[in-house]
Amino acid sequence: MNATDRSAHWRPASPADIEAIDAIQRIVHADFPEARAVLLERLDLCPAGCFVLEKRGEICGYVLSHPWRRLSPPPIDTRLEAIPADADIWYLHDLALLPGTRGSGAGARVAKLLAAEARRDGYGTMALVSVNGSQGFWERQGFGVRMEEALGAKLSSYGGEAVYMERTLAGENFARVFSQAADGRARPRRSRPERVPWRQYEMSAAPRRSG
Repeated sequence: MNATDRSAHWRPASPADIEAIDAIQRIVHADFPEARAVLLERLDLCPAGCFVLEKRGEICGYVLSHPWRRLSPPPIDTRLEAIPADADIWYLHDLALLPGTRGSGAGARVAKLLAAEARRDGYGTMALVSVNGSQGFWERQGFGVRMEEALGAKLSSYGGEAVYMERTLAGENFARVFSQAADGRARPRRSRPERVPWRQYEMSAAPRRSG
């Protein structure tokens, strides 16, 4: 897929997509796959932050994100149980794209979409953990490194080169993104996601996981 190929589009994910999401993560994150129940929980807790990349009826990527606490990235392959009532950032848990999507701009497009979702829901900051060379990609999406001593232990499950990054959204203009859904249709504005218990990067050659 190249930069001019727009046949792939992002759409809201649903529980019916979990088999495809699981299959993709076992290719992209072969060394650090997460349990299917963990992936499904992210989708259940915050459907507004979860999308799949679809091309000609086939899913070729996904992103999972949700509100969380600043400077406290949850460990990989761990259930959250609930979105905390004091959540103060929008956390990008994972962006995974199959190799064939490389160079299409899909990662940059969904980063903009998630920033709009976060701002619309009242969050002024996004955060993620970049690993294995993905830092440059996220810097191009407006993220900057924020390292504090207390983060060391929290990043241990992410493997080598894990870097906590944040992007400040205050003052950014998302008017064009607000007016469109992933599939181009108008969407209503929402309040912040309800706090409910669980029941319910464009991938370069090196990075495995975005956060």
